[in-house]
Amino acid sequence: MNEEMYIQEKVGKRNPFRVPEGYFDNLTAQVMQNLPEQPKRRAKSVFMRPVFYAAASVCALLVAGAVWMWRPAADGTSTDTVQAQAVVQPQQQEVSGEYMDEAVDYMMLDNHEIYAYLAEN
Repeated sequence: MNEEMYIQEKVGKRNPFRVPEGYFDNLTAQVMQNLPEQPKRRAKSVFMRPVFYAAASVCALLVAGAVWMWRPAADGTSTDTVQAQAVVQPQQQEVSGEYMDEAVDYMMLDNHEIYAYLAEN
């Protein structure tokens, strides 16, 4: 506190700093002149916005479809298990020759593939 009083006695309440005349008149122009040039940004097209929304919607639908396709079944069995059960069940039952002919025609199996399949079982 004594130092402040000493400085006030020495200097007084006057401001010892002075600004040159007209300094603030052209300060803005000088600062703007010293700034580096910035490249102009390309304006985003308003017409492309619906295209981006449509692309985002398609991606969301694809992700939702993939999740739905590969989700586990509600009873705890996977889709692979259900498909395997569907293949095993006809083998456990008595299969008529007519059914086998239709199945072979539908699956487009040749004799070599049929023999290989029967040899495995």
